[in-house]
Amino acid sequence: MSEPYDTIISPQNIEIKVFLLEEEHIDRVYAMEVESYPDAWSKELFLPEINNRAGKFFVFFIDNSLIGYAGYWLGGEEAHITKFTVAPTYRRKGLGTLFMNYIFKQVKKEDVKKIILEVRERNYPARCLYEKMGFQTIGTRIGYYSRTRENAVVMVLILDDFTDYDTD
Repeated sequence: MSEPYDTIISPQNIEIKVFLLEEEHIDRVYAMEVESYPDAWSKELFLPEINNRAGKFFVFFIDNSLIGYAGYWLGGEEAHITKFTVAPTYRRKGLGTLFMNYIFKQVKKEDVKKIILEVRERNYPARCLYEKMGFQTIGTRIGYYSRTRENAVVMVLILDDFTDYDTD
């Protein structure tokens, strides 16, 4: 595997290696994507994220196990979170908060002032996480998820006063 981009420590005091997405990660990211979403991105949709100059896409590993991934695109002073996933067996352990804090720190380095994302209307655990982290609902995209026709809740966070959120 390539060299890590960064290392972070989980709430359980476990070392998590952070990598920028590479082709060697695509199969595992895609497998987690299919496990997590009814309208999963195809492998081909992940490939452009490898060399995307208008954003970053991170993969998180404990040892050799993929435990999550997150990506964003930049536009001016705004970041748009395109993907944010914690592996099913690692959910509800504070990793969503840890990964989101990590994204906040990364986009602040890019002088981002605002983060926007869409989340499934019925994805209550994710919506609760985002609300806990300070995101506010600003609208709904009707039928946004094409395969399921489910609505997306559009949420925004202004980063002016950001500080880390507890991972408990």
